[in-house]
Amino acid sequence: MAKALHRAFHVGFSLLWGWLFLNSVLRWQHNGAAALAAGLGLAALFFLLAKFAAPCLDRLSPKAFRLGFGLAFALYAALFCWLAWLLAEIPIMDLAAVLQTLPELLENGRFGVWNAYYVICNNNLGLALVLGGWYKLAGIFGFVPSADLAGVAPGIALNALAILASVALVCLLARRLFRSNGAVALAFVLCAGFAPFVLYAPTFYSDTLSLPFALLALLAWTYYRTEPQPGRRLALLACMAAAAFFGYAIKGSVVVVLAALILQLFLEKGGKQAAKAALALVLCFGLLFGSYRAWQRLSFIDWAEEDALALPLTLWFCYGSHDEGNYSQADFDAAMSVDTLAERKALLNARLVQTYRSYSPAQLAEFMTQKAAITWGDGLYDAPEFLATPQRANWTHRFILEGQPGYMPLIYYCQAYLYMLQLLLLAGAVSAAVKNAAPGPLTLARLCVTGLIFFLSFWETKARY
Repeated sequence: MAKALHRAFHVGFSLLWGWLFLNSVLRWQHNGAAALAAGLGLAALFFLLAKFAAPCLDRLSPKAFRLGFGLAFALYAALFCWLAWLLAEIPIMDLAAVLQTLPELLENGRFGVWNAYYVICNNNLGLALVLGGWYKLAGIFGFVPSADLAGVAPGIALNALAILASVALVCLLARRLFRSNGAVALAFVLCAGFAPFVLYAPTFYSDTLSLPFALLALLAWTYYRTEPQPGRRLALLACMAAAAFFGYAIKGSVVVVLAALILQLFLEKGGKQAAKAALALVLCFGLLFGSYRAWQRLSFIDWAEEDALALPLTLWFCYGSHDEGNYSQADFDAAMSVDTLAERKALLNARLVQTYRSYSPAQLAEFMTQKAAITWGDGLYDAPEFLATPQRANWTHRFILEGQPGYMPLIYYCQAYLYMLQLLLLAGAVSAAVKNAAPGPLTLARLCVTGLIFFLSFWETKARY
């Protein structure tokens, strides 16, 4: 039964991902066919590396490979940090707002003047706490949070560490899954060639700072599935729940990892063992989540203005329900036209139902396809939105600013790279459906992607999500 479900999942995933990939190409604002051709070329190059170069690395001794890999990673990290510094930007949008609130947090240990911001945008409290703790350490060396170059330097450093840690975790996962030097090297090459990591290096927002936590949950799973001792299995379940929670506290969409872990338990373990493990996961996550919310409610945030200011999560689902699924002033104004949070929830629920009822099946399919193409079809992941306010001009801006000579080559490179990644993911899913091997960690990764696909089909549309 489990193998049949496993095959059915991969068939469905292949169809869904193929649909996303096709629309990424057909609906790209530039020449999708040209970018696809380049992506096919990159995929072919990667295949050749996997076929001929990777096996050569497997013949190296562990010591020789660790030395070579360590030198390559160190060089990548140094280049990455240098580019992150050159790309330093003046913070904008919610990142700017969070940064402004940090001096008050560091001085008073909580928010006063800025309390209302976290009543409205409570989803950014986790980000503020992480940055607050980091800037507390940076304050020892005289750094204070501000919008100037010195003020954003600690944030950029933390973000660079988070992304580099994510690259290291991907390589460690490759080692755990495939037990080969070549797989580790190929994973590193994929990450090193992924330009959006560098483009987002100066933007120390929740999108990148949450990256390591989803990977830590996946890594813990690779240990859990082979661990024979009950006590250690329970500890690993707690680690998975904690990683999912901390990622969720920074970026809410990371919660899809928890759902994927539960599904994976039933696919791979099944029966009473899966039910007990799933219960342990939910209880651990629930305990952390409940404690976090209770702490906010009882001692950290003053909720006196909640009725006047708070916005229900339904608002973001309303944003994602019409036009291109982006921010809607009309939805926001409608929400604020009533006096209490309960009234806002009721109004937005009705608005959401009315919007979706207005679609015919064909219109709904077109709307979801359009949203998917925007969300999954941008090789830059909306990075230029954050790169238009440089702290100081330098050669990097020949590539990242629209109208500059390197801008279009960068766009085509990133789009081709996106298509390569999408093709590799599609090939892996089709192969899994055909071979119908037993469920494993790669299934868990695809379950996470599936969860994100469905979540972002209804949530506000942003390529960076």
